[in-house]
Amino acid sequence: MFGTNRQFNLERFSFSIEGAFLSIFEETGDNQLYFSIARSNTGMVEERNLIKLVPVFEDRELPYIYEAGVGLLKLSTPKGHVEFTYEGPEIIRIRTAGIKLRLYRNPNLHEGGAPRKGGQFEISFNLLGRLLFVPLSGTLTNTASWNFREVRPNPYYIEIEGEAAVHEYYSNTVAKDVYAPFDDCVKKVEADFEKFFKNYPDVPIQYRDMARKAAWLIWSFRLGPRGSLKHTVIYMHKLFMNRAFGWHHCFHAMAMKNNPREAWNMLLTMFDYTDEAGAMADNVDDLKQFVWSSSKPPIHGWALDYIFKNFDLSSLKKEDYEELYGKLSKYAAWWLNHHDHAGKGVPSYYHPDESGYDEATLFYKGLPVQSPDLIANLALLCEGCGKLAAKCGNTGEAETWQRKSEKLIKFLVDDMWDGEQFTAILTATGEKYRCGSIALLQPIILGDRLPKTITAAIARRLTDSREFLTEIGAASEHLGSDKQRLFGFTTGPVVAPTQMLLVMGLWDSGHKDEAQLIAARYLNALLGRGFALGIHNYRREPVTWNLLSEGPQIPPAMAVSFPMSAWVASIFILMINAIMDRS
Repeated sequence: MFGTNRQFNLERFSFSIEGAFLSIFEETGDNQLYFSIARSNTGMVEERNLIKLVPVFEDRELPYIYEAGVGLLKLSTPKGHVEFTYEGPEIIRIRTAGIKLRLYRNPNLHEGGAPRKGGQFEISFNLLGRLLFVPLSGTLTNTASWNFREVRPNPYYIEIEGEAAVHEYYSNTVAKDVYAPFDDCVKKVEADFEKFFKNYPDVPIQYRDMARKAAWLIWSFRLGPRGSLKHTVIYMHKLFMNRAFGWHHCFHAMAMKNNPREAWNMLLTMFDYTDEAGAMADNVDDLKQFVWSSSKPPIHGWALDYIFKNFDLSSLKKEDYEELYGKLSKYAAWWLNHHDHAGKGVPSYYHPDESGYDEATLFYKGLPVQSPDLIANLALLCEGCGKLAAKCGNTGEAETWQRKSEKLIKFLVDDMWDGEQFTAILTATGEKYRCGSIALLQPIILGDRLPKTITAAIARRLTDSREFLTEIGAASEHLGSDKQRLFGFTTGPVVAPTQMLLVMGLWDSGHKDEAQLIAARYLNALLGRGFALGIHNYRREPVTWNLLSEGPQIPPAMAVSFPMSAWVASIFILMINAIMDRS
């Protein structure tokens, strides 16, 4: 699936499996392979290139090429090869033939690196946990020596010839009595993925290869339960933003049409990380480094509407509806009550990140702001709560939620539509204003709940090449805006979640040709560029991290290659099935 000098390689994916924090990737700067652990004290990975992996022969480092499939990564040299696979989420297996594998580590202060019994070797990291290297056949040697003045080992390497296992863990582990044969491990990994792949519907032939890559990426980014992760979540990346985000799981759920039970689990899983008031954490990880600076967009009603209309939910029971209703209704109440800045029943944004349009011109006049995308999201959220209440037999509550939804839509149409387009409202003053952000067109997600004159106007603007339509999808900022910037995802580039929201809204409002036009352009862009969150509408290339900020804190590797996102992979599969593969 991936390899040296191929269109997609391990610079933007990491070789991994479901549940594994330890993975292997190609560093952009030196094009060498490294062990990495998807764990960090912040959302940005602080140290991803932990241990460099180099084939050697007679003490000489060898050039190599690699090929990575679902269950096997192979490094080939003129003298021999090295292979990697997994024996479960916490054990990587290594096998060499004709050569050795050398693993370089330059330790940080207070890290450890010392021999253990039976020829084993353990590395302890400050934050990332530990690795235990276990020889299974052949030899495992190391050059570690302790630097007592610096309280760490001197730079060293481990060398493996034959077979070895590498355990990843938080604090303590022991070697297994018996390890599975290497080739059996490969077959099990492949079988596990094929079972997961069945969660997704088949796609038209032109998308099949990429859909398989998408499913593999999603599968390999599924983590937990482990540490602070109570159930399975899906990280955005394993190389960059190695965390789980609330609204991402709505897209993951919508894509899993062949497994309604797992889709329901995806809708529920991030509600493990809500506070007493009902607010959902922005993002979470296994170290309990939860971020509460904002809560991501409340699109759960939009996701639930799609699932109700398109999934076979006959396997769900009343208690399943009751569980989600209890969590979703509390979340909806938090939005309605804690964001009602003006006290008039119309919530506002307090933080740009709550919208998903973090750097958008939507916020150029300041905060708090009443925005049409938020009102549309909340209208669907209330409607979804009403549908769940009805499933639970709570007729009165269902009617109350539906009235709340209708009230929000009425405000949106009567007070935010100026006859030509939706406006935002500066909450403190009541000033209505336009901007170039595509967020003002997002109410199209309401579909036929909006007047046809409004949906027709939005459809026209979205398919106008002078306004938002590009060859690769819909731009996040008006093409004639003087506020477009290369820095940031929502100030011009074509961004994945926006494409999905807009094309679904076009479809649901009866503008199916327009929906398929934008979807086809965006999907074709991903076929050539991979699952990057944003694509420049002028450069036609994935947004890279050095173009998000001019500051010196930019990770150097991100300046060249932005990692591919499991979130975008789900959007790819979902868009094909929701828009392109429907009559």
